[in-house]
Amino acid sequence: MSNFKKVSDLDKAWEYYEKIRKSLTGLFEILSINLDKDNIFYKCGIDNLENLKDTIMDLLKRDYNPTEIKRKLRDLEFDMKKCLFFEQE
Repeated sequence: MSNFKKVSDLDKAWEYYEKIRKSLTGLFEILSINLDKDNIFYKCGIDNLENLKDTIMDLLKRDYNPTEIKRKLRDLEFDMKKCLFFEQE
């Protein structure tokens, strides 16, 4: 049973990896299609995508407390929803 759970967790982790990879690739493609490579917004977008990728890799390489990470990700989710769905004054 324990081995089955480990395989299931690993399968789920690979699914998350694929989602992250596809999202980063999609954002890169959107920037590439819509903006000239010399455009400052393109360059800033690429820098942000690279920083996000590096941060995700750093997070995965370290042995952090899963509860702490979940709490921080929930905070991030709330902040993003607030920025995306509520008008700012």
